[in-house]
Amino acid sequence: MFALSAISGLFRPTPTIVSALKAVNQLSALRFASKTHRATYKRWRKTAGGYKRGIQGRKHGNAGFSSRDLKKRTGTAYSTHTQSKILERLLPNM
Repeated sequence: MFALSAISGLFRPTPTIVSALKAVNQLSALRFASKTHRATYKRWRKTAGGYKRGIQGRKHGNAGFSSRDLKKRTGTAYSTHTQSKILERLLPNM
């Protein structure tokens, strides 16, 4: 049987292996960098008190709706507290 010190001597890292491991660690750090969720970025805008967006359901396909229903679908919608916490994570650079 081999002694433990003899086996560990076989796997001693060389300077090239150490530099390769550092490069891999740097790549993994870049790999998990926080990114802006682009679909959310296109829909929401940051305000002083939270986030706002346009009310959904008015872009197309509105031929069968009355003018009263279409008027309800205009304006601005604001985020709730729970939505704001989610949006903070999705939009880290805003």
